[in-house]
Amino acid sequence: MNLTWLSAIGVLIGILIFALKVSLGCGLASLSRRELISIAVGYLVLSLIMGTAIGLMPENALYTALNAGVAVHTAVALLLVALGIMTAKKWSEHHHDISRKTFWILSLPCPACLAASFISCSFLAGLLGIASWKIGALVGLLFFFGIMAFSSALGRIKKTPLALGNAMIFLGLFYLLSMLLIPAYLSSEKVSFVPINLPASDLATSYLLILTLAVLGFVGGKRGFYL
Repeated sequence: MNLTWLSAIGVLIGILIFALKVSLGCGLASLSRRELISIAVGYLVLSLIMGTAIGLMPENALYTALNAGVAVHTAVALLLVALGIMTAKKWSEHHHDISRKTFWILSLPCPACLAASFISCSFLAGLLGIASWKIGALVGLLFFFGIMAFSSALGRIKKTPLALGNAMIFLGLFYLLSMLLIPAYLSSEKVSFVPINLPASDLATSYLLILTLAVLGFVGGKRGFYL
């Protein structure tokens, strides 16, 4: 198997990981089959639209969207943590299930995921030399069957809304940490083994995030729910 097909398989696996993220919300919120099909069809249609739009969107617009990705990523991460804490707390303290009101942050397409999916479609179209709409259809079908399969499997597991809340908190914290670790890793790769002088503001931000995570863990323990 040559490098081209290995790269294509890697991109398709990435699409399936996005589908798993969507399925966490759908499956743990115990949506009906009709609701589940509606969300899966929505991703199929969005993928077809993205596949058709490849080549029509100017590069400047794509770069603008990528530059705004960090801010969007941060907003999604904070929403995941906040709604996850709310979901877990409501169930732990009052046995009140609000998962059907909060699952959307995991299951509905966020701008960051849409941008990543668009880039994946564009990359596959250039890599394989296949018509972009066919790539969109392939990605859409992967989304559709991945969401249906993963959500159905999760739905068979009898879980309380606490599981959804914990999943949202975990993913939100992972998103926040990834925004610190990935740029730092890329910077170290560019200047391999050369000491890096970090600005005091960057260090303060890192320590503030670590302190925030510690406080969230302490408060979670006191409130009776855990990650």
